[in-house]
Amino acid sequence: MTEKKRFTITMSDSFYEYLEKLCKEKGLSKSAMLTLILDEYKKGEK
Repeated sequence: MTEKKRFTITMSDSFYEYLEKLCKEKGLSKSAMLTLILDEYKKGEK
């Protein structure tokens, strides 16, 4: 199992609302959604 780290972030209300909307549409937690987004970003850098 991969070790996971917990952290706190601050974002604008509009960004947070958009994140919540995406999570609801995809049925994912905020943590899972941000992990997915960062993974896609990382793949694009290669």
